[in-house]
Amino acid sequence: MIELERKPFRERLAHQYSTYLSELEAGYMMGREGCGPVAKIMQYKDLHTDDFKDVLVFGSNSYLGFSNHSYIKQKVKQAVDAYGIGTGGSPAFSGYTRQHHELEQRLAKLAGHEDAILLPGGYMANLCWVNGLMNRKDVIVYDKNSHASVINAIKMTGVTFYSFDPENLAQFNKLLAHIKNRTKGEAQIFSTVEGVRSIDGTIIDLAGYIDVCKSQDVITILDDAHGIGTVGKTGKGTLEYLDLMGQVDMRMSTCSKAIGAQGAFVSGSRELIFLLRNFSYPYLFTSALAQPTVAAISAALDLLETEPQWVQRLQENVSYMQDRLENAGFEIIRGVSGIIPVFFRKDGVVRHINKALYQKGLFANIMEYPMVPPGLERLRLSMMATHTREEIDTAVSLIAETAKEFDVL
Repeated sequence: MIELERKPFRERLAHQYSTYLSELEAGYMMGREGCGPVAKIMQYKDLHTDDFKDVLVFGSNSYLGFSNHSYIKQKVKQAVDAYGIGTGGSPAFSGYTRQHHELEQRLAKLAGHEDAILLPGGYMANLCWVNGLMNRKDVIVYDKNSHASVINAIKMTGVTFYSFDPENLAQFNKLLAHIKNRTKGEAQIFSTVEGVRSIDGTIIDLAGYIDVCKSQDVITILDDAHGIGTVGKTGKGTLEYLDLMGQVDMRMSTCSKAIGAQGAFVSGSRELIFLLRNFSYPYLFTSALAQPTVAAISAALDLLETEPQWVQRLQENVSYMQDRLENAGFEIIRGVSGIIPVFFRKDGVVRHINKALYQKGLFANIMEYPMVPPGLERLRLSMMATHTREEIDTAVSLIAETAKEFDVL
């Protein structure tokens, strides 16, 4: 890869595009074209024709099915009539409204925080807090499973960085002590960790992590993109699930997964959010979320507050799917969120299985190297509260049938 990056542009372009065509032939499944509302059954394009057909979806982040919920759609329509379709400016200038402020206060309370800011998406939210909080004298220690946006933000900001394994808190503590000794206590250390891990749906010993950070005067940022709406009795996320409300300094989460809309937010103390509002370029120079989107997020929070059965249904479906997969003989990891990884332990087979499943009418996603270490490639199923038991049974049957065809079950 390094040698390729050093080659002239046109040579790189030709090599990468030819590789892409080969990947398509081998089962590369990125960028599948869908049509219609986001739901458990969608219209997706056939791989070899321009025809669209119904596909059973087990690869959507719309965990609660809110992307097509009638109450939320009605609130969006009302917002379009009342406010139009755009804000006309960034939050720092003309784009901030009372509706934005009221939603930010609701989002802050989901983590037991005082304030929050809205961003267009999770990528921007991670750029926001790294860019707004840190300077080149500071140090960040990030979860080795962190999203690519965190890594990019670190590189763009130019801060000193280290990665750590959240499964080894003793080593993490030693690393923090080493950094403090090396910097003679002059650098502020920040650390970010995933709540619900995007690769397998599990949750680390977050209480232990927080204790270590507090003992070393480390500012903590929880990435709970996959936790909101999927874990906790009322769907408030990892902090509610572990009874740790208000215990991290900041939390980042998205509104594009279980919330079913678009955008993201960062919550924390009034002082920390003040810093982001006034000194974070990704926030200062990006148009504020359109008010119909603000209305969609607000309506989704209404449902979380008044209809807790959505979170309960998701969790029941996850448990049922895990039982069915294990009974069928599959190796999985039992997490507590909407993510279920399925392993096959045969080099290169996961992408072929995924392609065959798609041709049979089942949409799923996979994770391969470098997203996961070699040998840990997986089918990554995403559950929805709206899936029926019959649909789950159909999915398991298709996966089992296909796995047998590739001699991995």
